Amino acid sequence: MKKIVFILIGIVLVGCGSTKSKTKPKLPPKTTCAEDAKIYDQDSSFELNTLTSLDSLSYATTYIRFSTQTDSLEKDQIRYKLGKTSQKVALKVFPTIQLTDASILLGKNYNEIVGPILRLKDGEARQEDFEVLAIPNNNTDLQLFIEVQSYAGDGIFVNYISIFVMDTKKQELKYYDFIKYKCDPRDETMFMKTLYYGINKLKNSIK
Repeated sequence: MKKIVFILIGIVLVGCGSTKSKTKPKLPPKTTCAEDAKIYDQDSSFELNTLTSLDSLSYATTYIRFSTQTDSLEKDQIRYKLGKTSQKVALKVFPTIQLTDASILLGKNYNEIVGPILRLKDGEARQEDFEVLAIPNNNTDLQLFIEVQSYAGDGIFVNYISIFVMDTKKQELKYYDFIKYKCDPRDETMFMKTLYYGINKLKNSIK
């Protein structure tokens, strides 16, 4: 009987050890961005603007991905906060922009979304890519979609923000811009500042 008890205890301890070893590390401690943190507006060979109007514009969502092997729950909490902040910024810059049901897009898995985003950036998007990324909206032709990609290495964050406007009816990319900043994305003040810069640039791109 004692032998069976020791075996059971051993199995539990091994199981606990395995669970602990599989636990992913946390992100670096949160830091505040410097007040003079720089926004890098780099020209890209694939930047695009063929817009003539922004009167018919809806907002899909801001898709946030962390290229770090860290705790998923922690990253999900950050995604939720920054997603809400992004929506507020979009509404501030475009008060009449129509909101869509972002859960349609966010309910897709990572591989379904990332491939179409990469092809949009490379100017190689296919019809099915627009079908994945665009959220149906019968009242607008144009849709704003934002991607935020964050890297963390040695405690230093680099964040890339891509701003897209798609023609959902013609399934064409009408606008693409790319900016970045280097500091903790959990600092919502700097995140908002950078996003305001990018979305205002979109707004002012129409002459």
